[in-house]
Amino acid sequence: MAAIRIEKNELILEAGLEDLKEIIDEATANIDLYKEEIAVIYEKMPKFDYKYFCFYAYATYRLLENSLKFNTDEVGHFRLIAPESFYYAFYGMIAALHTSQM
Repeated sequence: MAAIRIEKNELILEAGLEDLKEIIDEATANIDLYKEEIAVIYEKMPKFDYKYFCFYAYATYRLLENSLKFNTDEVGHFRLIAPESFYYAFYGMIAALHTSQM
């Protein structure tokens, strides 16, 4: 499970490949809720070499918030720390969800 902590008014989210199951489960259970968010991530994430994508800048953090059980209300944003493979696997999952909606 993802580790969550607050450091200097910043929420730090440390995630691993094992957390992707929670994310895909949340996304598929509530696909209509995340449809627009998934489309934005699908379009924008490759432009940031995947691992530099800013979820908060594009308001695409709700899926992560809900699936990994954290809330940015206190600090307004978060920083994702994950292995490089997480970002590519996450994007692959987003791409599959996006194309299945078309």
